[in-house]
Formats: sequence, C-alpha cells, structure tokens
Amino acid sequence: MLVGDTHTFRAVGKDGRIRRNVRWRVSSEHAATLTTDGDEATLQADEPYSSLVLTAYAEGDSSEATVEIRSGTSLPIGTTKWSVTELTGCKTMKITPAVPSAGGPDVYVQESCPDGTYVRAITEDGRELWRRRIGGAFLPPELKGKEQTQAAEHINLSVPSLCDDVSSCMTKDAVSKLAQDRSFRLEEKERESNNWVIEERNFRCTISFDNAATVVKKKKIIITD
Repeated sequence: MLVGDTHTFRAVGKDGRIRRNVRWRVSSEHAATLTTDGDEATLQADEPYSSLVLTAYAEGDSSEATVEIRSGTSLPIGTTKWSVTELTGCKTMKITPAVPSAGGPDVYVQESCPDGTYVRAITEDGRELWRRRIGGAFLPPELKGKEQTQAAEHINLSVPSLCDDVSSCMTKDAVSKLAQDRSFRLEEKERESNNWVIEERNFRCTISFDNAATVVKKKKIIITD
C-alpha cells in the first residue's frame, strides 16, 4: 500500500468463517495507524515501511499479514497487492475474473482439495466472500459450464435473512426481538457487545451498534459448508 492509503482487514479462519472478538496489533505503530470497528481492522499508512506486520488474535489462535508501505502516487506495474493462502491440503488450479458488481467478488479462485474441487469468491482487496464445492450448488455465470465433479447442496438465496429486516437506527432491543422471533439465542455477553454476528443457514449477519445501542452498520455474507 502507499503512504496515505487505507486498507481494511478481517480475520477469517481456515474454515472460511469470520472470527469474532478479535484483538489486533500492528508491529510498527509509527508507520501506520490502526483502528478497529467490530470484526474489521483498518490500517492507514503514515510513512514508508518495508515489512509492517498486522496480527489478529482470536479463539486461542493468531494470524499475521505482512504489509509493505511505499511512497509515491501509484504502485509499480506488476506489484502484488495481496495474495490468498490456499486451503489446507489444497492446490490452486485456476483464477477467473468476476463480472464487476457493487459489493461483489473481483476474482474466483478454484482449488483442488482432498474432498473435491472448491471455488472461493475473493474481493478486490483480498477478502473471501464465500466458498463452495463445485457441483449442484449455485455457481456464478463466469464458471457455468465448467466440469462439476462433486455433489453439493443447493443454496436458496431467496430465503430471507435476519439482516434483511434490520435497518439503520434500529435499537438493540428491537434487533434482539427479531432474533428471538426467529429462534436465534444470544448469550448475555453477546447482548452487551456492540458487535453481533448471527449465523443463519447460508448467511452470516454482522450488526454493529453505536454507544446509544442503535444500528450503525450491517453486513450480510453468503456462506456454505
């Protein structure tokens, strides 16, 4: 990244699920400013640095990202902006550009794994939106007609998510009632937090509240086993 730029990170486990209650640390505080918002961490580059390390701690585990901060107005042609670690025991077979869309993936990464072939949707800043085995499940148009060797469960995207009914400035009590009406159980510790993550079938809903206990941000993510 370049001096003055910002980049947002999320802690995602090897199972593709976003980690909660993450603690973040940056190795060289003088080189970049670290701010956090729920499960996300944002770095703002303040000065050039060759190997700044951002570390995420969650659920007894940790992960690191190495960031190089360069001066100038643009990155040199051919610079690697980010890379995606292969799934455990898997090998990358193909990377396919996605059709541009607001909030959609930038590329699809196809990997050969011991239990079949997987496709992962990756955003333009290197975040994983979803992953699934190639088979009977929904596939993006770019991958239609590709060889399908593994059976997979169909994902019904028409099923409403709790996120669809959550609106800006809704109170925490109102969201809690929505969750209860849909049989989602929130622990007391979760209710006290200003960042909720509700797992649904095929969806993950992340909701952030301000200090007045009203919704300031929500995000719905498609997931699959």
